Amino acid sequence: MARILPQTKSAAVNPLKSSQPLGAAFAFLGVDGAMPLFHGSQGCTSFALVLFVRHFKETIPLQTTAMDEVATILGAADHLEEAILNLKNRTKPKLIGVCTTALVETRGEDCASDIANIKLKHTQELAGTEVVLANTPDFDGAIEEGWAKAVTAMIKGITGSGERARQPKKIAILPGCNLTVADIEHMRDMVESFGLKPVILPDISGSLDGTVPDRWVATTYGGTSVEDIRELGTAMQCIAIGEHMRRPAKALHGLTGVPYVLFQSLTGLQDTDRFVSLLSAISGAAVPARVRRRRAQLQDAMLDGHFHFGGKK
Repeated sequence: MARILPQTKSAAVNPLKSSQPLGAAFAFLGVDGAMPLFHGSQGCTSFALVLFVRHFKETIPLQTTAMDEVATILGAADHLEEAILNLKNRTKPKLIGVCTTALVETRGEDCASDIANIKLKHTQELAGTEVVLANTPDFDGAIEEGWAKAVTAMIKGITGSGERARQPKKIAILPGCNLTVADIEHMRDMVESFGLKPVILPDISGSLDGTVPDRWVATTYGGTSVEDIRELGTAMQCIAIGEHMRRPAKALHGLTGVPYVLFQSLTGLQDTDRFVSLLSAISGAAVPARVRRRRAQLQDAMLDGHFHFGGKK
């Protein structure tokens, strides 16, 4: 007998716009010289590409392994190998981020072994290009989980392991997928105002901020460099923003020993005060006057709007 499940959310969520592969590709787009690769049919990639282009109004690098009926039945390892080698030869990316789709996940493809064999077989051809895998089935999780899996995969696949000498002014920041380009730019400005050097992964403010390059670039331009990802273990502190970023923060800590602090969000006075206090403690510097002034302006705005919004739902 069919059961009708009551709606428990106060908002309608379009699953086509909130899938794991979409979130993983979004995270890979925040890396300089990256090329996200959907391992699945052409339709999966085309739909995601349309969503990104309509939202950002930018040229979005996104490729597919273009699985057909035969590959769906017999296996798509050859398609994955051919796609990776073609991307390497044509676009010279610094990072190829492979995102699985429901098609290969339902079939049970061992993509991790396939990529390991491809790397071993084509070591010289793939020199200078990192290939990272994020298992992101459409039928499970949502966009934030795909984002977190991609960040975790980049940390585990690229960052050097073992504890290393720490740079006292360097901090790693792992922003959640809910933060916009402007949010990340503002956060970077605030961190730098304390004399600290932030390494943000992923940094969509550098790649999806609407700038026009001097020449045609087939991959992403701007964002976190692969070299910065490799050197994340030299950071003094890691700051993760959003509960879904706990997994990549733990991965970085387990790999390099870098301690992390998790913020559920940076919205509101309480969370922002904690964030600013942490930056002050790490840097040993007083809170800049302009930050204090902005806080006072926010307090004044909240007081002024209290009679209009207080107690309302």
